[in-house]
Amino acid sequence: MIYLTILLQTPIDDANKFNGYLLLGYGVMWLIGMAYMLYLYSRQRNIREDVRVLQTLLENENDM
Repeated sequence: MIYLTILLQTPIDDANKFNGYLLLGYGVMWLIGMAYMLYLYSRQRNIREDVRVLQTLLENENDM
């Protein structure tokens, strides 16, 4: 069975032509990772602002 799969494989003329696809894949994954990190940073900043507003509201409510 293994001999059949070896015989049916198509030869690769230039093995380096797939390096472009590899680099493209790494680039796309890097962009996705960076976009996700920016999204998490934005959410964390918004949550901190919400906590700060809630603390201010609680302090004002306790002063009354």
